[in-house]
Amino acid sequence: MLKSVMNQLSMLFFLVLFCLVSACEKEEVTPNTPGPTPGTRYLDLLFSEVDSTMGVQYGANTNQAGNNVPLLMNIYQPANDTENNRPLIILAHGGGFAEGDREDFNDLARKFARAGYVAASISYRLMSGADDPSLQIAVIDAVQDMKAAVRFFNLDNTYRIDPDNIFIGGFSAGAVTALHYAYFDEAEISAVPEELQQYILSTGGLSGNSGNPGGSEQIKGVINISGGLLKADLVDAGDPILYSIHGSLDNCTIDPDSENNPNGDFIEGSCLIHPILDSFGITNQLRLIEGGDHGAYFSCADCDDEMRRFIFDNL
Repeated sequence: MLKSVMNQLSMLFFLVLFCLVSACEKEEVTPNTPGPTPGTRYLDLLFSEVDSTMGVQYGANTNQAGNNVPLLMNIYQPANDTENNRPLIILAHGGGFAEGDREDFNDLARKFARAGYVAASISYRLMSGADDPSLQIAVIDAVQDMKAAVRFFNLDNTYRIDPDNIFIGGFSAGAVTALHYAYFDEAEISAVPEELQQYILSTGGLSGNSGNPGGSEQIKGVINISGGLLKADLVDAGDPILYSIHGSLDNCTIDPDSENNPNGDFIEGSCLIHPILDSFGITNQLRLIEGGDHGAYFSCADCDDEMRRFIFDNL
């Protein structure tokens, strides 16, 4: 009897030992391929590696100096990702419509890609080199270019984007571009100065002629970092949702008719836009950084996480 029990214990011991060895051997041979880590897609930074495609041409158009400008973008997506219908984020750099480069937003675009998004950082026409540059025309040029970028992705789904979840945004001039894309429509052209009206109508309307005609321009929302509108009341019921980051010392409430803006070039900031969105029941969130200046976002430790949370909650 004792011998039988000992034999059974011996068999059990070797069985457990075999399982442990087998498990260890299996763990050792598992390939270490890059892929998502545990977490929530579109919220957490799941992917350690990102695929980038640099300098993709999405269109071309003539700038204020009369030169034909190729319009390029850098595109980022998570490596080894098989997901279809991925949300798209298109970002535009700052620089007062006179300078700046699409490389300026590469890091934020990569971060979005690590969370599972497709993200693009675009160039757009600037007013540099023009004999008599117009800031307001530069805004229209940039809006037309950004619309061409959205159409690019909707006409060629190589990047497997979800057309119902497209967000646009940027910093400073790039944010101004995204805001006017979202809230300035054809019915409101008559509200701007006549010279600007004529320019818009002569260059293909707000859709423009920068490329990819026929593609959808529909967007769901805007990421506004230190931007504003020509007039905050351009916002209408049913317009896209908005997440904004703005320093309290950065003309968040400036009126274009104020003495601080003698040329009429200044725009109405986030603090004037969000109450109008509230009045229409449009989903929005304003991160006001007290004491922050124009670049307050760049020293904000948690703004990127908060930005992703807003987008994630509204997919």
